[in-house]
Amino acid sequence: MMNHSRLNLFYSLMKTALFFGFLLLSLTVSAQGKVTANMTNFRSDKGVCRVCVFSSAENYKSNKALQCVSVPVKSKKAQAVFSSIPAGNYAVFVFHDVNGNNKMDTNFMGIPSEGYGASRNNLPFASAPSFNANRFLLEDKGTVLLQIRLRNL
Repeated sequence: MMNHSRLNLFYSLMKTALFFGFLLLSLTVSAQGKVTANMTNFRSDKGVCRVCVFSSAENYKSNKALQCVSVPVKSKKAQAVFSSIPAGNYAVFVFHDVNGNNKMDTNFMGIPSEGYGASRNNLPFASAPSFNANRFLLEDKGTVLLQIRLRNL
């Protein structure tokens, strides 16, 4: 009889632990938001648009994105949607990967030869866009809609 009651106690504890685990998971998932980026001003529909979300200036500088996607370009426009993003500060960087090599190509002087953009369209002429100048806040369960116009040099 003693073994049977220990087994019942074990099952009861397991059910309770599973219940709270699923509850915690559902609260975590529901506290996440969505970022939609609409990009315009592509030179052509060739290749793809590479879109990356960064969570800090350090990650932005070292090219360690939270999430990246490649989306098709249609009628010189593209859209990327990022779901399940935790609340926080972010910046989005995009470029038109015309030749599909997964990197932003530059000419012999280091000037981008493919269109590029950033979340707040803050694109300095003589330097790369910065995280802080393009940062936006995603609140709990929030949605952010970005309108990004690519610069083509």
